[in-house]
Amino acid sequence: MRRLLLSTLIMFISTGTFAAIANAEQVSLSNAAADLNGDGEVTLAELRRYNRDQRRN
Repeated sequence: MRRLLLSTLIMFISTGTFAAIANAEQVSLSNAAADLNGDGEVTLAELRRYNRDQRRN
Protein backbone atom coordinates (compact mmCIF):
# COMPACT_ATOMS: atom_id res chain seq x y z
CA MET A 1 0.00 0.00 0.00
CA ARG A 2 2.85 2.38 0.82
CA ARG A 3 4.44 1.74 -2.59
CA LEU A 4 1.18 2.56 -4.34
CA LEU A 5 0.81 5.86 -2.49
CA LEU A 6 4.42 6.80 -3.14
CA SER A 7 4.10 5.94 -6.84
CA THR A 8 0.93 7.99 -7.13
CA LEU A 9 2.54 10.97 -5.40
CA ILE A 10 5.57 10.83 -7.68
CA MET A 11 3.31 10.61 -10.73
CA PHE A 12 1.36 13.72 -9.70
CA ILE A 13 4.53 15.70 -8.99
CA SER A 14 6.09 14.77 -12.33
CA THR A 15 2.87 15.55 -14.21
CA GLY A 16 2.76 18.99 -12.62
CA THR A 17 6.37 19.62 -13.61
CA PHE A 18 5.82 18.57 -17.21
CA ALA A 19 2.66 20.65 -17.44
CA ALA A 20 4.54 23.77 -16.34
CA ILE A 21 7.24 23.16 -18.94
CA ALA A 22 4.67 22.55 -21.67
CA ASN A 23 2.98 25.89 -20.94
CA ALA A 24 6.22 27.83 -21.38
CA GLU A 25 6.29 29.87 -24.58
CA GLN A 26 9.43 28.73 -26.38
CA VAL A 27 10.46 31.00 -29.25
CA SER A 28 13.05 30.84 -32.03
CA LEU A 29 15.67 33.25 -33.33
CA SER A 30 13.16 34.85 -35.70
CA ASN A 31 10.84 35.99 -32.88
CA ALA A 32 11.33 39.62 -31.80
CA ALA A 33 10.01 38.86 -28.30
CA ALA A 34 13.40 37.32 -27.46
CA ASP A 35 15.24 40.55 -28.31
CA LEU A 36 16.01 41.52 -24.73
CA ASN A 37 18.33 44.46 -25.32
CA GLY A 38 16.23 46.02 -28.14
CA ASP A 39 18.93 46.19 -30.82
CA GLY A 40 16.74 44.46 -33.42
CA GLU A 41 18.82 41.28 -33.52
CA VAL A 42 18.19 38.15 -31.45
CA THR A 43 21.39 36.44 -30.32
CA LEU A 44 21.67 32.90 -29.02
CA ALA A 45 22.39 34.19 -25.51
CA GLU A 46 19.22 36.32 -25.54
CA LEU A 47 17.18 33.43 -26.89
CA ARG A 48 18.46 31.06 -24.23
CA ARG A 49 17.81 33.59 -21.46
CA TYR A 50 14.30 34.36 -22.76
CA ASN A 51 13.34 30.68 -23.04
CA ARG A 52 14.77 29.91 -19.58
CA ASP A 53 12.79 32.79 -18.06
CA GLN A 54 9.62 31.54 -19.77
CA ARG A 55 10.10 28.06 -18.27
CA ARG A 56 10.59 29.54 -14.78
CA ASN A 57 7.31 31.50 -14.90
